[in-house]
Amino acid sequence: MARPPFDLLVRGGEILDPASGRRERRDVAIADRRIAAIAPEIPVDQASQHLDVGGLLVTPGLVDLHAHVYVGVCPLVVPVDEVAPASGVTTVVSTGDAGAHTFDGFRRLIVNQVRTRVYAFVHLSTIGLAGWEVGELREIGYADPEKAARVARENRDICLGIKVRQGRQMVGEHGLTPLRLAVQAAEASDSLVMVHIGAAPSPLPEILALLRPGDVVTHCFTGQGHGVLSAEGKILAEVREARARGIRFDVGHGMGSFDFRVAEAALAEGFPPDFISSDLHSGCVNGPTYDLPTTISKFLLLGMPLAEALALATVRPAAIIDREPGLGTLTVGGPADVAVFALDEAPTEFVDAMGNRRRGPRGLVPRHTITRGRLWGRPYPHPYL
Repeated sequence: MARPPFDLLVRGGEILDPASGRRERRDVAIADRRIAAIAPEIPVDQASQHLDVGGLLVTPGLVDLHAHVYVGVCPLVVPVDEVAPASGVTTVVSTGDAGAHTFDGFRRLIVNQVRTRVYAFVHLSTIGLAGWEVGELREIGYADPEKAARVARENRDICLGIKVRQGRQMVGEHGLTPLRLAVQAAEASDSLVMVHIGAAPSPLPEILALLRPGDVVTHCFTGQGHGVLSAEGKILAEVREARARGIRFDVGHGMGSFDFRVAEAALAEGFPPDFISSDLHSGCVNGPTYDLPTTISKFLLLGMPLAEALALATVRPAAIIDREPGLGTLTVGGPADVAVFALDEAPTEFVDAMGNRRRGPRGLVPRHTITRGRLWGRPYPHPYL
């Protein structure tokens, strides 16, 4: 029996690819873990398996730029291969779970063992988040820019840069010293800095002044003070200036870092985030974050167009990763990372990290996740693979 040319056929859905602007009914064929064809109709006998998704939305697999997945190093994590396939997420960035002393274990135990694509920012602290709940930089001796830079250089295939958390609970009385050291490490490794600003003891303009084009501010819509808004509820001039010179702003919802009121004011001021991410971990996976599609849906509720919101969780974070051509898109020849959603208009109550409530359409409801050409929850095709 001749082998069909395609391994999997996703039939009858409406594809929405923010990278190309395409939104139309198309079939998507997959072969050898790549997207092999996108066409109005592809015969079902051309594939070893098929998935009928009529009436559903087919998008690139979601890319979560901020999550915590180093199971075994601290309890503030989620098992990525349990949460990702249930939520349309095919790529996750671990933000600071591992430091220089624990990064080798992260590669061996997580990156090399899971189906989900996993990248990382290495923590400035050599222990990463292994000491949680104790702040990892209250003892400044853990901050080692030389070791962090070496890890970033030696693991450039998966390591995007340096993570530092500038919250008071994390840095104690050390002020901006950790951030200065993180920038030093990033410069020594030609990589990025991602800085957590939730509950920061320093005003945001002081943090922004230390950052370089390309660096990322996460928890940009925090409601814990020293955020992007002035006392009058307007975007700070320094924040606009930072964006103009290339600083990027990430949502990072999490357990305590997303406030509807801040997001509403920022959007009204014409200041959307550059990335929508979940900051998913054990403290928020059962609420208020739940998953990345729920976080995206909160921005739909706030009036962000669907294609724009999806871009901030697909092609835009994929551009920061910049390790896999075609990631975050539906492109022939690109990786076969695909998500399938229903768009649910039923009224739903959403809760932010501060306990504020908003009611709106349920939004994106995950139906299927395909990672590296494999449909989660289905047996591999036989006898061809």
